[in-house]
Amino acid sequence: MKSIISAKLFVLLCSIIVSTNIMAQQMNQKDVDTKTQQEILSGNCNRSGLLNGEFSVFYQKEYADYALDSSTIERLKNYSDKFNVSIVMATWCDDSREQVPRFLKILDEMHFSENKLSLICVNRDKKSKFTNIDTLKVEKVPTFIIYKNNVEAGRIIETPKQTLEKDLFEILKK
Repeated sequence: MKSIISAKLFVLLCSIIVSTNIMAQQMNQKDVDTKTQQEILSGNCNRSGLLNGEFSVFYQKEYADYALDSSTIERLKNYSDKFNVSIVMATWCDDSREQVPRFLKILDEMHFSENKLSLICVNRDKKSKFTNIDTLKVEKVPTFIIYKNNVEAGRIIETPKQTLEKDLFEILKK
């Protein structure tokens, strides 16, 4: 009996290691921008992708320089565990370079869980070799898609109407 349990435990452990390696390989993939011939991120990404190489320059500056609206942040904290967000962005896009670090700073200030965040990078055609986003119907980047109870509650597209904090609050309070 012990050998059967040991064998099952070994198989489970191997499966976890393999799936972790596969997931790590699929994260922060790079592609070449057709216009500039420079490297861009493509597909599923995370902050470590944004913090490496040339991408880190725009990320760190905008993150550090963005002045948060603290009163709206305080109201947003009431919602921090009540939504998920998918961000479709492009590392070649000026609006993405500006808005995404700012939005991530807001999420950090809200103590938002990284597990509830999906970050997807695309090329100029709003596509990725590595991740199919056709069902998201993204036309402009960045697009911040907010989900409540796994249903889309709203979007912030390209730039906020008011501020990122206020636009997010308007979506979440509905």
